Amino acid sequence: MTSLDKLNFQTVSRQIDRDPLAERRARFRAGIAEQRLVLAALARGEAYTDPNRVSKTGKARAVRPWFFQQGTGWFIQARYGARILLLDGKSNAISVSKVAEIEPVLSALERAAEAGELDAVLAAAARRGKVEKAQ
Repeated sequence: MTSLDKLNFQTVSRQIDRDPLAERRARFRAGIAEQRLVLAALARGEAYTDPNRVSKTGKARAVRPWFFQQGTGWFIQARYGARILLLDGKSNAISVSKVAEIEPVLSALERAAEAGELDAVLAAAARRGKVEKAQ
């Protein structure tokens, strides 16, 4: 008799009680909250670093902003992880004329995510495999 003969073996499939839509929305809203911190740091003239993201050397990593200035305006590229979202299905950025207009855009994106308006876009970005390049 072996030690394993005393054990009760069974085959089971683990059921995970989670809602992938809710998880995607929460992850996107967390990204928006982080971008608000990046925007506040920009207003102070600083770069925002996340103390929870640490490099191999032990330094806090800088968080890349979703927004940038180009020409005479500012552009916001919403992201899900490293992927830029095509929010309307074809465009990869939202343009505003002043940096002060970025916060209302972030709020609008957050409301849209909460309402489920971005579920299809987030699901497409969450899929693994070939990624469509947005230019």
